[in-house]
Amino acid sequence: MSATSTFLATTFLACLTINIPSIAAETPKLQPINISKECSKYTGETPSFCTIVESDFKEIPVGTDVLYYGPMLNSPLFSSSSVVLAVGPGNTAVGHCIVYDTASPPTGHCAFSAGSGTLAGFQAILNVTVDAKQIWHWEGGYHIAAPAK
Repeated sequence: MSATSTFLATTFLACLTINIPSIAAETPKLQPINISKECSKYTGETPSFCTIVESDFKEIPVGTDVLYYGPMLNSPLFSSSSVVLAVGPGNTAVGHCIVYDTASPPTGHCAFSAGSGTLAGFQAILNVTVDAKQIWHWEGGYHIAAPAK
């Protein structure tokens, strides 16, 4: 191996070694979040909505509408829908939910990837369950991403 090749290989490996810890350090720590919603006014039409009845996250208060714009896929096994958390004018979060409707009880996941206003930078991954009273629960973790520079 020539001196130039050795130098380039060593420099490349050094850069990888230096950058790997900084990449790992940027992984956000998720904060716990628990939200419950009732869906008595959900019709399946687009948009259809549910209403938050419990929340331990102040930026998504009780009374927030959860708007569903789906189904995204037409499946007899599961529902797949784009979702908007509509807290108030200019304060929203967008995501996607998929629920295994034919399971007993139904179960699924929601992922939120962006927000605006009081929910700017909101990201979350949530497990979806429903209880015997037909109250739907979202439990998981969230992170507020720093604004892009």
